Parts: sequence; structure tokens; C-alpha cells
Amino acid sequence: MKKLANRNIELIALLGFLAAVGPLSIDTYLPSLPTISDTLGAATGAVQLSVSAFFFGLACGQIFCGPLSDRFGRRPVIFIGFGIFVGASIACALATHVTALIIARAIQGLAASASPAAGRAVIRDVWSGNQAARAMSFVVMVMSVAPLIAPLMGGQLLTWFGWRSIFWMLALFGFASIVLVQLRLPETNGPERRSGVRLGAYFRAYGLILSSTRACAYLVCGGLASSVMFAYITGISFVYIDLFGVQPKYFGFLFSINVIGLVLGNWFNSRFVLRHGYHRLLGGGLAVMACGTLALLVSVLIADGGLIAIVATLFIAISPISMVMANAMSGLLNLFPGNAGGASALFGVAQFGFGALAGVAVGALFTGTPVPMAGVMTFCAAGAVLAYGVLRSMHSPQADLQMPD
Repeated sequence: MKKLANRNIELIALLGFLAAVGPLSIDTYLPSLPTISDTLGAATGAVQLSVSAFFFGLACGQIFCGPLSDRFGRRPVIFIGFGIFVGASIACALATHVTALIIARAIQGLAASASPAAGRAVIRDVWSGNQAARAMSFVVMVMSVAPLIAPLMGGQLLTWFGWRSIFWMLALFGFASIVLVQLRLPETNGPERRSGVRLGAYFRAYGLILSSTRACAYLVCGGLASSVMFAYITGISFVYIDLFGVQPKYFGFLFSINVIGLVLGNWFNSRFVLRHGYHRLLGGGLAVMACGTLALLVSVLIADGGLIAIVATLFIAISPISMVMANAMSGLLNLFPGNAGGASALFGVAQFGFGALAGVAVGALFTGTPVPMAGVMTFCAAGAVLAYGVLRSMHSPQADLQMPD
């Protein structure tokens, strides 16, 4: 029993480390966006597109990575994904034009999609129901170390070695992940579970999942909640650095405040999800997120409180997002245990597809104030709450407490 528990702990830690590829790829280079704009002679909106390009790559890649991991196994998909990620990171480091950077970032995101798509399916292979939600929370808690240290690391690399060193570091992370996958990641979707099924059947599963109103409601909840995060990620470096004059090397300290909130949200979820169920905690997290984004919008519209008000309201808005994501994902996977890879892929498409659109909106509406960022965040939060209203009308929260674990 103790050996089994240790194996589960190791698996959670490993999945958290591999899933950190997303936060590391995004958060390490956020402090460098203004510098990249100056170095490459590109407009602010064009550089912000490199953020959205990564999100689009993550979204599109998961369309294929989920079914491929269902058909050929989790390990090969993750292994190949990190191999491509290393090459794309090197291309980013060598880019001399913003267009080349945007294209390389899109490929980098496409490759990075293998880890979350197949990794979430690994969780569903091993756990189910509220236990899966709890395991998901622990994985996100481990992964949350990445966004906690990433902007601090990125700021220091930028200060001492320039922005290109950030992408060389990402290439090194990708190589280390390849080694760990080869040596320590077990195959949880063995041949006995996938024999006799053709790849096309996994893609047809998308139609089955999307035909479910409950599944779509979970997808919209998770997708729009992640859009709140990605709108914040796209706009915050210019708000802090350009508008408030925060030095890039100190950007990470302000960014880390919200990461701590995300960790606390995950801890709260792992602590109470078995008692109250993922559906009820999903609604609570969405309510807090919506209140925080509305408070942020009011604060920037009346220009009262300055940097302190923005930091405080962002903390309220961002902290519950990881809890929302874990519970929305668990609700979706619980509907389709036989198509965990496909369901996980669609969740990733919603998460990063909506997130990319939110990032594009922030860049397109950029006016030199925090208002576009706050407005997009509030709009997305409101949409997520409406989707939960649809979900609640079709589902009793008490059912979560009765599901087998």
C-alpha cells in the first residue's frame, strides 16, 4: 500500500513537472515583451501576437494529441511533443524578425500541447470522479511552482543575458523532460486498452462529446475562465512595466502574488472537493472570479487606487481560476471515461483557443491603459458564469457526492 502511494506521488510530481512546459513557455518571457518590441523594431500589438500564437498552437495541437495518445499511448505522444518543442525553442532564440518569432512560437505551442493533452488523460487512466479532481488539483499545485518562479527567472535572464537566453533555457527544459519521460513515465494506456480501435474512431468521439450540452457547458466554463487568465497574461507586462514603471527584474514579484493565489485555490479545492463535490466548488470559484474581474474593471475605469488597487483586484480574480479549471476538467472527463484523451483534447482546445482570442482582443484594443485588459477579463468571466448557469439547470450538485471514486 505504501509503495503504491509513493508511486502515485511520483506520478503526480512528474505530471506536474511536464505540464509546467506551458507556464514556463509563457511566463518566463513576459518581462521581456517590451524589450523584444524595441529590439526587433515591432509594434506592441505585434509582439503580443507572439503570446496569442503560442496559445493557438496549444489549442490546435490538442485536437490531434488527445486522440493520438488514446490510440498509440501517452508516452510516445509526450516524447515526440517535447522533441519538437526543443527545436521550436531554438528557432525562437535565433529569430531576427517578429514574424519569425510569431511562427516559431506557434510551433512551440503546437509541440507543448502534447504534455497537457496526454497528461490529463493519464490522470483519468489512474483515477476517477472526485479522486480525479483531487489528483488534478495536486498536479496543478506542483505545476504552479513554474509560474511562481518563471517570471523571476525570466527577469533575471533578461537583465544578465538578454531575451534570447530565455528560449535557450526553454530548450534545455524540453531536453530534460525528454529524459524524464523516457526513464520515469509509465504507460497508463497500454495495448490491451486500445487494441482493435481505429484512429478515426477517436476523432469521431469529438462529435459525440460536442453533442452533449453538459459537456459543452463544462468546455465553455473552463475555456472562458482560462481566457480571464490569458487576457491578464497578455496585457499585464505592459501595464506593470510601461504604465507603472516597474523594472523587468522586479516584475516577477508582482506576478508571483497571483501565482500564490492560484496555489491557495488549488489547496482549497484538494481539501474540500471530496466533501462538497467538484460541481459546487466550480460554481463558487466562478463567482469569486467574476467579482474580482468586475472590481478590477471599476477600479481602472475610475482610475482610483493606482497600482495597489490593480494588484489587489487581480488577486481576487485570478486566485480561483485553477480551482475552476480542475473542476471543469473533472466534470467533463467524468462524462466520457472511455474517451478521456478526446475529452481532454477538446478541453485544451477550449482553454487555449478562447485564451488566444482573449489575448488577440487585448492586443487589438490596447490603448495605453489597463481598461482593455480589465474589460476582456470581465466579459470572459461573465460568459463563464452564464455557462455554469446552464450546467446547473441540468445537473444536481448532490450527484457529485454520490459518484464512485
